[in-house]
Amino acid sequence: MPPADATSAYVVKQVQRSWPEKQDSVAIDPASGEVMDVLRFADYPVLAKLTRWGIDLHTGILFGLANQIVLMLLTLSLILLIVWGYRMWWQRGRGSAFGRPIPRGAWQQVPPQILVPLLAGVAVLGYFLPLFGIPLAAFLAVDILLGEIAHRRGRRSYGAGTPSR
Repeated sequence: MPPADATSAYVVKQVQRSWPEKQDSVAIDPASGEVMDVLRFADYPVLAKLTRWGIDLHTGILFGLANQIVLMLLTLSLILLIVWGYRMWWQRGRGSAFGRPIPRGAWQQVPPQILVPLLAGVAVLGYFLPLFGIPLAAFLAVDILLGEIAHRRGRRSYGAGTPSR
């Protein structure tokens, strides 16, 4: 980078984010061409190196195409687990499915000193992790809609007695 003024140095940076990382930089005096300072990635503190590697691993840069394929497979497996979890929630207690469903409205029995912090925590988590919050909100909206439809038809979709089919 060119210097900001006549008394500043040129900065030359080497940036290679694949393995092994090269993040070295050199400051050069523009008048004499003398190397004023050298900052090597090997001299970075351990936490700075771990941070750089963590970011590059998370973004799929660190090990190139192999890293990107692993991240894609991890993402697809997480999506599959989420969809599978939602399916299990809706299937519980129906037919031969395992598990007894919680009756609708059971949350009203939870003491406020537990319910309020729990709802606040879920709201904060959903705000800061929108890829968690948006599907959760959509799932709750569909579940509430299905419960309302069942209520208007005079059927109980959850609760004691025989499960609905």
